[in-house]
Amino acid sequence: MNADIMEVITSVLTDINVIIAAVAVVLYLNFVVYVVRYRKKPPKPKGKKRVVAPPPPKPAEDSEEETE
Repeated sequence: MNADIMEVITSVLTDINVIIAAVAVVLYLNFVVYVVRYRKKPPKPKGKKRVVAPPPPKPAEDSEEETE
């Protein structure tokens, strides 16, 4: 009786239809887990950041005297 059960179990587990169904179920479950845990990345700001231009250099006092 025990040998008959083992023979049936091995014939079922080595059947190509059972193997394909098991692989399909595993792939489906992996996809479901991926969809459940998926988090969308936060959007990037669309506008450019304004860069503050440095103030113009102050004229030196010596340069005023030379132009006169």
